[in-house]
Amino acid sequence: GITGACFQLIVMISSLIVGKITDKSRAYYCVVIGLLLLGAMTLAECAINLEAERIANLKWTLLILAVFVGPLQPVATELGVDVVYPLSENTVLVVQQLASNLLSALFIPFFQVARNFAKDVEDFERPQYTFSFIMLMAAHVLATVFFATFNGKYRRLEHEQRRKKELLDSNKMNPKHLDSSRHSQKNIVLDEEQQALMSSDV
Repeated sequence: GITGACFQLIVMISSLIVGKITDKSRAYYCVVIGLLLLGAMTLAECAINLEAERIANLKWTLLILAVFVGPLQPVATELGVDVVYPLSENTVLVVQQLASNLLSALFIPFFQVARNFAKDVEDFERPQYTFSFIMLMAAHVLATVFFATFNGKYRRLEHEQRRKKELLDSNKMNPKHLDSSRHSQKNIVLDEEQQALMSSDV
């Protein structure tokens, strides 16, 4: 429906905006942690709205959720490329796509089975998919803990900074060589002119 179309549109827009900002700041790790935390809190709000049967609020919360979950994959891909450098970016993307598609294929049947889990408790009937939202929130929390305890290095960033430093050092050295070469060329031209004047006087 309209909510699903808006969800996908927001995912695309937020991925572009957050990805562009993160590419400039190179703060992939902090952005991933922030998106995971915000996504977990928004999923909890989705579960609360669904259980309270506040459908209008649930739709708005889902659209807010799209802002946080949309940029996760592209930012995580760039983080992976930075960490495993000098491996190819295509290799990281293929591995990530393969893992995400495999996990999606496993999780979709699981959530369909779990949609009615704990539906009837003490004469209270919960709406479908309430437990699924709770499971998604738990998955976000576990992913946040994993990223928070991961001790990786920005290898690509370190390589680029090292190359940039080498270029700056070489540029500092080059003007001296250029000045000396220009000075020697000028002396050669002056010597040739003097020789030409002397030959003309003779």
